[in-house]
Amino acid sequence: MGLKRPQAAPSLDPQGWLLTFSDMVTLLLTFFVLIISITTTDPKSFSQDGEETTLNDQVVLESQGPGTLGFVNPSLVAPLVDLIENVDKLPPDIMIDQREIKAALFQLDPKLVPDYQEIMEEINDSVSIFLDERGLVVRWDKAILFPEGSAILREETLPALNQMAALLARLNLLVSLDCHTNPYSELEGGTTTLAYRLSARRAKTVLTYFTELGLKASRFRLGAFGGGRPVTAEPAEGARNGRLEIVIYRPAKSSWKG
Repeated sequence: MGLKRPQAAPSLDPQGWLLTFSDMVTLLLTFFVLIISITTTDPKSFSQDGEETTLNDQVVLESQGPGTLGFVNPSLVAPLVDLIENVDKLPPDIMIDQREIKAALFQLDPKLVPDYQEIMEEINDSVSIFLDERGLVVRWDKAILFPEGSAILREETLPALNQMAALLARLNLLVSLDCHTNPYSELEGGTTTLAYRLSARRAKTVLTYFTELGLKASRFRLGAFGGGRPVTAEPAEGARNGRLEIVIYRPAKSSWKG
């Protein structure tokens, strides 16, 4: 019986392990991309009654960025600060002078604000200020801040929000950002959970803007109510239901426990 010749061992490529390592890195990168794509919310696809509804899911700002906090004439806002700091001594149903308080709060410089006259008309028509059991409430109709179905702030109204932030910076009180949507609007999410998501995104957008201006996020509480707390049941006037209420709490109630 003849002896078999031993077979030569297969030659090993000294660089082969590098190829295997690069394949592993590629697989890991693919895995991480897959995980990120799964956990990232698609801003355009939300299911509503089996149909796809487009709602803007962005909370980033498309503006040029926040402006400088301050008032054209700081002495004009002093009475407003005094009113808020002593609001606990006033009855919640007292009537306040809308024109006077808006003149103190929204001191926009015509030289720096494009379309100044138009913006001031919008403020007079779309912003109301009143007292209730919570404290001072500055109610902004949705239209002045956000396009319908969107959570991106309208750039032309940012100077007015800057003034609001400047007032909050002079106060040491807690604030609630309560957002509501129009239950009669499909773009606003109607009465579905989409409306609550939209109101939450809007509240986050305003909070993000205020914190970029230097206000501390710990001072704020966010409220997302969707269309569950309308101010009118008339569909023709449903746009009034979409609103942001900036609630400056009474000093005696300036605690999240109260």
